[in-house]
Amino acid sequence: MNYRIHFAAILIMLATASVSYAMTRDEAVSAVTGRYRITAPAFLGGFKEIGSVLTPRREGLRANRPSKAFRPNLVKNHQFAAAGGGDLPLGGVHEGALKPGERLYLYEVRTGDDYVQLDLFTVATYVVPGSGTRGPTPLQASVRFQYGGGLAGVTAGELLADIGEWLAIEGEPRLPAVESRPAAIPQPAAAPVDPRGADRATATIRLGQTQEEVTAILGPPEKQILLGAKTIFVYRDVKVVFVDGKVADAE
Repeated sequence: MNYRIHFAAILIMLATASVSYAMTRDEAVSAVTGRYRITAPAFLGGFKEIGSVLTPRREGLRANRPSKAFRPNLVKNHQFAAAGGGDLPLGGVHEGALKPGERLYLYEVRTGDDYVQLDLFTVATYVVPGSGTRGPTPLQASVRFQYGGGLAGVTAGELLADIGEWLAIEGEPRLPAVESRPAAIPQPAAAPVDPRGADRATATIRLGQTQEEVTAILGPPEKQILLGAKTIFVYRDVKVVFVDGKVADAE
């Protein structure tokens, strides 16, 4: 009898542990809004509050006139799957392709059972012929992060890492820089450098690297902070954040 009780207790503990890493829709929104501040438009124009200004890290995302029929840019299962946009041209006011450095506001975070969508709009405004608007309007550039196993199979760290692959906060210091990698083109591991030498200032940490790879580049950390699935390596001039053993951010 005691054996059965003990075995049942172990099963309950394992089930609880697995669920603790699952992410609900509300937790997904909290994770995103905890990292990126929302911009709130005012009812009669202007803004009640201006949030984070985001910029694309690489090319591939597209924008078009705001519309309920706008197709979001799609990142599925950590891989870029489809560019977004609409069916109507922009009349030459914009090419539609977002370039790294183009400035975007985050207006809303929406979720479904298997996705988190960031509704993004350009900071710059444009007079788009045939759009039905009387004055300049921002262009929509929503991005949807979708997961085949549903949100319950994704951690908040994985979601933020996926977003970080495509979007950076303007002006946020990132030393060393966290580079994004093309989904279909694997990159070689960075060559080890002497962490005490001048090469440390130019060392590159990439999203998805392991703790061993980071240690090979920067050397042993001065301090380690353990927070469940999250580990933080603290160096003199940078903090490297790992989620489930892989780089998710650097500060």
